[in-house]
Amino acid sequence: MAIAATLLTPVTLILGTGWYYSGLIEEGAFKIDRKPDELNLEIVALSSNEITFSHPSGNGRWKQSGIWGLEWDGGTATVGELISDSGQSVTREFHPSERLPAVGTEARMTREVFSGDPTTAHGLPFQEVSFPSTLGTLGGWVINGGDTWIIHVHGHSGNRVEALRSIPPVIRTGASSFVIDYRNDAGVDEDPTGYYLYGITEWEDLEAATQYALDQGARSVIPYGYSMGGGIVMSFLYNSPLAESVTGVVLDAPMLDLSRTIDQAGDQRKIPRLITNTAKFIAETRFDFKFENLNYVDDSHLLKAPILLFHGDHDDRVPVETSDALAAARPDLVTYERVAGAKHVHAWNADPERYESALETFLSSINQ
Repeated sequence: MAIAATLLTPVTLILGTGWYYSGLIEEGAFKIDRKPDELNLEIVALSSNEITFSHPSGNGRWKQSGIWGLEWDGGTATVGELISDSGQSVTREFHPSERLPAVGTEARMTREVFSGDPTTAHGLPFQEVSFPSTLGTLGGWVINGGDTWIIHVHGHSGNRVEALRSIPPVIRTGASSFVIDYRNDAGVDEDPTGYYLYGITEWEDLEAATQYALDQGARSVIPYGYSMGGGIVMSFLYNSPLAESVTGVVLDAPMLDLSRTIDQAGDQRKIPRLITNTAKFIAETRFDFKFENLNYVDDSHLLKAPILLFHGDHDDRVPVETSDALAAARPDLVTYERVAGAKHVHAWNADPERYESALETFLSSINQ
């Protein structure tokens, strides 16, 4: 009995810890979350071209190079390169909008440099459209160009605004942009599971958007997935007969293997792999899915269209190694922009000129 009790104790501990961590997986990965990031900065000084704000400890966006959005209650602006860092505060280039924040205002930095819609952000006319999907009616923006339609699929807990940075280079190539909603977005029906599913069901909404584009006269489509949107794009390519209309694919920090993404998160928290693996096993049972269905690299031999792939090598959410694996598996299809120092979906922020040049070159090569 003593031996049995001795053996049972660590097993019980592992299972209990695994169950707890599976709940964190549910909370962080699957539960629907539309809350904005916290306002974690305080503006302490500003001029017409510089802004200084205090920040939490650590190496957040406030210390990263590149161009970023700045949001506060009632306003937005743009911040540029880091000028100085005192340890407790940073000073960066500042590009104000019409409304300036006051000293003492709480704010946050965001990768979304542009806000509003294509007209307010870039002066581009657009149509607000709706289209039917298996779950209900969805909406989107259409910016008319040519008969190749780029269909933008935003990431986890995101929205259409995520596409605003890439719409101008798309339009410059002569293509149309179609920026879509999908299930679980604000104002849209939720998936019956109540979860984000990383493409397991969401691909049907991309299929519906593709059908709408084809019905409107699109000759071909190019799905463009950001983060979780990349997983949705890959699931669509593997599952939909309409994938035959795809002539190219753009992926930005795509979620290609949720299991490896959770492994990385566990490693960052210094959770032993035994606990992480136990938690993933429990999560599959608790939340009724299989991680193998969220691995979009292993079937890459089935892919047919050329792919432009962006990923930052400092991504702390989706492991860059998953994009490395896709690029290595299909060098015949993948043009890989591996951006040094960029974190999750920050390739454009780190170097907009490089990003847009690669995007225009790729799309122009297809849309000839």
